[in-house]
Amino acid sequence: MYHPSVYDNLKVVLEGAVYDLDFSGEIEIINRKDLMDQAIIERNYSIDFVVSAIGEAMKGTITLTSNLEDLAMEKLNDNPEGAGSKLSCVIETPVYEIETDCKQLQSILKKWGSGDLKGDIQQKLTYIYGQPRHVFTNTISIQLQKPVSEEEPERISSVLEELIASINEMNEYFKGYKK
Repeated sequence: MYHPSVYDNLKVVLEGAVYDLDFSGEIEIINRKDLMDQAIIERNYSIDFVVSAIGEAMKGTITLTSNLEDLAMEKLNDNPEGAGSKLSCVIETPVYEIETDCKQLQSILKKWGSGDLKGDIQQKLTYIYGQPRHVFTNTISIQLQKPVSEEEPERISSVLEELIASINEMNEYFKGYKK
């Protein structure tokens, strides 16, 4: 009989947690991807959403990833302690004053610097050539350092709650902002 991998089990937990928030009306799912990269043997499951109270001005994405190394460690060592999958988040938000706004957003993200939420944070700014450059898109990537294991599926809910809280805080910062 087929024994699902840690990734398969965590994917079910992630999907359930996100869809519960969608059904409650807190968020609205706008896209999801379930990808297998056969060239490097990597699986990615991601869900894009907007916070219902905010709308499309900001977007969040949560992604679960497992690669060949993760699967080999799990299967060859018969589910060793520490087998898990990587979790990452992305927030897309507009930015108007690069230095001021990015510094404030980094301050909002400081909670992602410790404990189970400890992650590597990167802000990447872009704009469309030919368009006025008074608004930039800030793509904030948060790669959690500690993999999620089957023994701690509640971490997925904690990360998701913090992702939504961060988006709400960013929205509060930009509320009433002169554009």
